[in-house]
Amino acid sequence: MPVFNWVALKPNQINGTVFNEIDDERILEDLNVDEFEEIFKTKAQGPAIDLSSSKQKITQKGSNKVTLLEANRAKNLAITLRKAGKTADEICKAIHVFDLKTLPVDFVECLMRFLPTENEVKVFRLYERERKPLENLSDEDRFMMQFSKIERLMQKMTIMAFIGNFAESIQMLTPQLHSIIAASVSIKSSQKLKKILEIILALGNYMNSSKRGAVYGFKLQSLDLLLDTKSTDRKQTLLHYISNVVKEKYHQVSLFYNELHYVEKAAAVSLENVLLDVKELQRGMDLTKREYTMHDHNTLLKEFILNNEGKLKQLQDDAKIAQDAFDDVVKYFGENPKTTPPSVFFPVFVRFVKAYKQAEEENELRRKQEQALMEKLLEQEALMEQQDPKSPSHKSKRQQQELIAELRRRQVKDNRHVYEGKDGAIEDIITVLKTVPFTARTAKRGSRFFCEPVLTEEYHY
Repeated sequence: MPVFNWVALKPNQINGTVFNEIDDERILEDLNVDEFEEIFKTKAQGPAIDLSSSKQKITQKGSNKVTLLEANRAKNLAITLRKAGKTADEICKAIHVFDLKTLPVDFVECLMRFLPTENEVKVFRLYERERKPLENLSDEDRFMMQFSKIERLMQKMTIMAFIGNFAESIQMLTPQLHSIIAASVSIKSSQKLKKILEIILALGNYMNSSKRGAVYGFKLQSLDLLLDTKSTDRKQTLLHYISNVVKEKYHQVSLFYNELHYVEKAAAVSLENVLLDVKELQRGMDLTKREYTMHDHNTLLKEFILNNEGKLKQLQDDAKIAQDAFDDVVKYFGENPKTTPPSVFFPVFVRFVKAYKQAEEENELRRKQEQALMEKLLEQEALMEQQDPKSPSHKSKRQQQELIAELRRRQVKDNRHVYEGKDGAIEDIITVLKTVPFTARTAKRGSRFFCEPVLTEEYHY
């Protein structure tokens, strides 16, 4: 069959999606998979086969063979066995000894869909008790009869799938846990980010002082509103203004986002699913250990346990650290870990950093444009002053001077702080904030708003 180049979801991405609610195996049972394979198989697989003659051969074959399996299930099993290219004896022997070299894990997972049902086992046992000839059974039925006789078949197939996928699972889960740890610790310990939030709180309290009064903090989603709050002339947002304040007054914290690590990667992690996957790995390891004690101490199982038990323990330690670090940083910012997963918490900072950087760039571009225009107009003004008043070019002198005056007025207006109190510029307000002593949360204060100290204990790893 040709390759269908879709992008497959990882197992930890299925939960909560439509794929978790559908049954593709049931669909396969309703389809004529042999016809599908004939229609879509590539030329490299051989010349096209006439479907009518193919159906005729199948009918003739069916007339000579006894089929105990349901028709569509038998067809699908036949397709799966063809992919393996192994005999029934080779497949069953490999399962007995957990041989993943003979049976790739992909094939093992496909074969797990054909674990014999209780009813199928009864039918095959009855056929044997009646001593009917095995050669009369179809290839699929003979395989299923032998397959069903493997002791602890489900456990062994599950262990094979676990062992075959273990390395990939570790490689997939470890970076996700590390990104949660790094992002949580870096956000919580960033002193520059703390200063940025302090500036936002001060400005927000000042803006609301005449209507709502001061607050002690704000929900993180409030950061998104900085772009929605615009100046009177609609030319810049509150975030543009904050960027300017930081550049002019708190330049040492302007690169606060360089202290935040792996935040974008952490935003894409479903910590709940990762932790569930870690628990599944532990169940797989426990099942493997039990089988090892029951299976004459199989060498393959012994080597796997010795080589990988430590890796699983390290993954579990990382999972515990990631959970604790995330809970700690979420609580630190006044949120609830149960209702604020990483997919909600970290994207707030991703959006804020992106918007802040863009505001910085736009502010710098505006400054450069205005500076260039000012220099050009001043140069033209100087040239005109040197010219003969009677010359034609002098006629535009008055018009250009008016442009210069207008530009200067605009600069003064734009450089004025966007949200300004009736009695002075906003930096005076920030100065007052710094000089007024802290008081208890329930105490009253003479100024328009007040802050409360936050006592924190850093989380170190």
